[in-house]
Amino acid sequence: MPSPWEAFVDNLIAGGKQIAKNELRTLIRSAKEDASDFVRDQGLKLERYLNQLATGQITRDEFEHSVKDLRQLTELEALRLKVAARASAQRLVVGTTKLIIEGLLKLI
Repeated sequence: MPSPWEAFVDNLIAGGKQIAKNELRTLIRSAKEDASDFVRDQGLKLERYLNQLATGQITRDEFEHSVKDLRQLTELEALRLKVAARASAQRLVVGTTKLIIEGLLKLI
């Protein structure tokens, strides 16, 4: 039995939008199964927002605001991960330089 949001999307996108409907289902399901806690949480939030919209608990404007907030949080997390990855790469460069290059040069 489909969840409220799935039934809602089925009725909303009936007709020629099968691809969009399937992509939305796949997006939410894969997010909820992601290895990242952050991505799983965002997938659960999106599902909750869609269920709330489908059952009339929130308006279209409230849904739009919530999804925009979710997008901003996700963009910030992506930026944080980029910065963290750069910092890790920089530590690797410094460690390689100090331990291997400088250390090997002293031994040669």
